[in-house]
Amino acid sequence: MLSLHICIVTNEIIYKLNIMKALLKNVVMVVLLSALGMSQAHATDSAATNMTPSVFDQFNQDQILRVELKLDMEALHANKKSNDYQKAKFSIIGDSNIETYSVKLRARGRFRRVKSEMPPLKLKFSKKELIAQGLSEDNDYKLVTHFYNSKQGDDAVLREYLAYKLYNELSGQSFRVQLAEVTYVDKNTKESTTRYGILIEDSDQMASRVGGDICEDCFNRPESEYDATNLQLHALFQYMIGNTDWSLKMNRNLKSVMVKETGKYVTVPYDFDFSGFVNANYAIPNQDYKLATLRERAFLGSENLPEALMAAKGLMIAKRAAMEKTISDFKIMSRKSRKDLLDYMDSFYTALETQQQL
Repeated sequence: MLSLHICIVTNEIIYKLNIMKALLKNVVMVVLLSALGMSQAHATDSAATNMTPSVFDQFNQDQILRVELKLDMEALHANKKSNDYQKAKFSIIGDSNIETYSVKLRARGRFRRVKSEMPPLKLKFSKKELIAQGLSEDNDYKLVTHFYNSKQGDDAVLREYLAYKLYNELSGQSFRVQLAEVTYVDKNTKESTTRYGILIEDSDQMASRVGGDICEDCFNRPESEYDATNLQLHALFQYMIGNTDWSLKMNRNLKSVMVKETGKYVTVPYDFDFSGFVNANYAIPNQDYKLATLRERAFLGSENLPEALMAAKGLMIAKRAAMEKTISDFKIMSRKSRKDLLDYMDSFYTALETQQQL
């Protein structure tokens, strides 16, 4: 009887020691990953300090940018399947002044450029004008536009903007974004409409800021050429927001950047409108992964990098409060939408805590 009692006590002690060991390992991982996140942010900040400011750097990312975009709307819609550019005027509306830039623009994307009421745009600023103002030649920007000219369309844009901001919280190796209130003016009819939009940082400036160069033909690259933790962090983020509309092999909806210091690629994602997080009513579940609804998730990360996945999980846990605060503090969005996003995030963390494998 005594030996049985000793055995039970011994097993209980071993069990508790294993729990303490696992908890300690997670704490150490969270601390290390938090430090890694801080060092990445510091590195990108240092790189940005040494760069000539771009027109994007003139924006205040903590405020909504007021923009007027004057263009030929009939020509844009008539040619939205074309990559031909048209001339336009991009004006930044300040409290006491207006700065106007010459731009060329065209429709971009695949699905949205054809189906949406306002196709997403690619904007090219005049390099000559930028240089004359002491700015860098970084002149190539994406403008995420509204799919529907309605509050519903605005809500989808705001949700996608938050997705970018959440990844900014996780990694400095990400696209900076500027939320804008854009007034589109038809230069022929003078008719106008004002909706929310997202300006995305020039890709080359992003790459320079993180200390690397964009790989334009990164198709079917082996995982060994990528930074393992970044690879799994990116995949885990996409899993969190319920997005399967990306591919590492096809280099789709992401940029691969070769970081000079490490000699490894990192992935920098964009375009999140087909995610469960955005939950746009025009998006459809990805049948390639047998998803029945848009809000179901499928993990597309590597099965061969378990330690990197554990490290990525540690960072996601460490950043949970900051990401939730980003959503809660975003008062431009309705309380109902913010609660919906927080509940969707909570379902991700529940899965993270209860599942040994994704």
